Amino acid sequence: MAPGWPARKHARGLTPQSRGRLAASRKPPLTSNVSRHPMTVSELLAAVRKPYVEALARMSATAAMHLEPAYRQADGSLAVEGPLNLPCRADIIFKEGPSAGQSIRVDSESQLKFEPISFALGTASVALSPFVWDWAPVEVCGLSQEATSSVLKSWFLEWFDTEDQNDPTEEGLYGVVHFMSEPEPTVEGWSVTVDLGSSPERALEDLLFRMSDAGASQIRVG
Repeated sequence: MAPGWPARKHARGLTPQSRGRLAASRKPPLTSNVSRHPMTVSELLAAVRKPYVEALARMSATAAMHLEPAYRQADGSLAVEGPLNLPCRADIIFKEGPSAGQSIRVDSESQLKFEPISFALGTASVALSPFVWDWAPVEVCGLSQEATSSVLKSWFLEWFDTEDQNDPTEEGLYGVVHFMSEPEPTVEGWSVTVDLGSSPERALEDLLFRMSDAGASQIRVG
């Protein structure tokens, strides 16, 4: 570790090439829970988020680890990839012992089941279907590739905390997104998959508002 760097800013073994393993290695949750009670959208998103952040917080307490570290170059600058030049975060990296520098992927241990819901947000129609917080499919319709990419990138970087300035949350996490795939064309628009990490439910709400404000006609999550 470079002298004086905060632990989250540097962890051995993190390279730009490592991030590609994220998309190839995600596993579905092992169990499911069913929501049978009326919820607001914010309450629903909080319930979807809960299994992942609880698993991440629990794992982080088991050993000396770098928690939610960003992938960085040897000089400490963010490692970025793809057409959007996006950074990425690991879930956890061991600090010590024979596994020092190795990353641990933490997955949601359950997925909330709920009936798909839809609602209007400005001029956009929003549809939410069951998904897990750490691997959320998002499809946007009615915007060009350039407009979609611009909104997604600015949103992601804001919630990524590029300078690692966030204070720990009450969960002991950092309230940050971890990963976003590059936009891919669909029949009606563009889609990405997002690891929302430990970001709060208002991060996803913020994305919905930004897409609506940009003129999206439809936004689907899940």
